[in-house]
Amino acid sequence: MIYQHATSEADRAIARAVSDAVKAERGKASKPAAGASGRPKRKGKKRG
Repeated sequence: MIYQHATSEADRAIARAVSDAVKAERGKASKPAAGASGRPKRKGKKRG
């Protein structure tokens, strides 16, 4: 029973750390650099 409790606490700590890291990365991604369109540049002639 003690082992299960300790594992549960460790799992929560890991989940919290992963969640915080994801939130931090999403925050960075939502703030594009000045002039950035978010789309890759096209090379060559436009087809059509």
